[in-house]
Formats: sequence, C-alpha cells, structure tokens
Amino acid sequence: MKRVRALLQFLALLSALGCSSAHSAATFPDQPGLVLSGSDGRKHDVFAEVRSATLSVFVFYSEACPCVRAHEPRLREIQADFAARGVAVLLVDSELSADEQRDRREASLRGYPFPLLTDPGARLANAVHAEYATHAVVVDASGRIRYSGGIDSDKNRLHPDAKPYLREALEALLAGREPRTTDPEPLGCALQTH
Repeated sequence: MKRVRALLQFLALLSALGCSSAHSAATFPDQPGLVLSGSDGRKHDVFAEVRSATLSVFVFYSEACPCVRAHEPRLREIQADFAARGVAVLLVDSELSADEQRDRREASLRGYPFPLLTDPGARLANAVHAEYATHAVVVDASGRIRYSGGIDSDKNRLHPDAKPYLREALEALLAGREPRTTDPEPLGCALQTH
C-alpha cells in the first residue's frame, strides 16, 4: 500500500511539473479571423485586442451558472481597479447554446461594465483549454498566457477570506513578476461545449 501511495505521489508530482513548465511557455493561439460578437454591439478581433492591451483577461461564462453570478461583483471590482492600468476584462460565452442576442440581453440585465463575447463553436475555449465557467485566462500583449485558473478560491458563495488568485496574478504581472500561483483549479460549472 505504501508503494502504491508513493507511486501515486510521484506521478502527481511529475504531472504538476509537466503542467507547470508547459504552462509557462504557453502562448495564446493566433487564429486569424477569430472575430467574436460582443454585447457592446461591436465585433471583437480577439487577437488584435490582445495585442492592444497590456494584459487581457478572458473569463468564461455560463448564463445559468451560480458561480458566474456570485463572481460578478469581484469581476466588476477587477475591471474598475485595473482598467486604467491597461487591463482589458472580457467575458466569453463558449457554450453550445451561445447566442448573440441572448448574451447582449443578459449583459445588459446584469449591468456588465465589460463586453460579453459570443464564441459559437467554442473556438476560444478550446484554444485555451477552458472547461469551466469562471475559468480566467490572462494573456500579455505578446500573446503569452501568463495565468490560467480560478478567479479566487470561492465557488458559488463569496467569502471575505478567499484567496484572490486572479487579482494577485494581475498585481504581480503589472509589477514585472511572475504570479505566485499560476494555475489554481477553476471552481465553476462545467461548460457545455459539445
């Protein structure tokens, strides 16, 4: 039993090291023509926007997910606190049911200060391996993925002592440092992409 446990721990360590090193070199896939409709009425050339911002934060969305609703106040705070520092926040609906009109209506009802992009076919979600609503991906202007994971350590209820993973990653990156935690598990609803 001890041998099995030791083997499992060793495999988990190898897996973590592999993910860590692969993550640090990950780049945002440059897919020409990835233009998504936004709830702001604009067409968003995703890769042009990445190049024009200091950091771009893509947070994956599901209309019915209580985790998304719970995190809306924190995303609004992040938008307010970081926009002047060149950080763009964008929500992305990559679900099978993604619909431009419904996304526009939901974004208006929820009062989002950032656009909600409709990603039919889950092209963006698949490109960055997002599988859960509230999964956040931070990309720098060169197209390098600098953070991929949860907004914080909360799921569908916000707690004042939650670990603010995304906020800490943004602060570190803007200060020229690597984020301390680069890939905490996102704690949201599974995206229905297929």
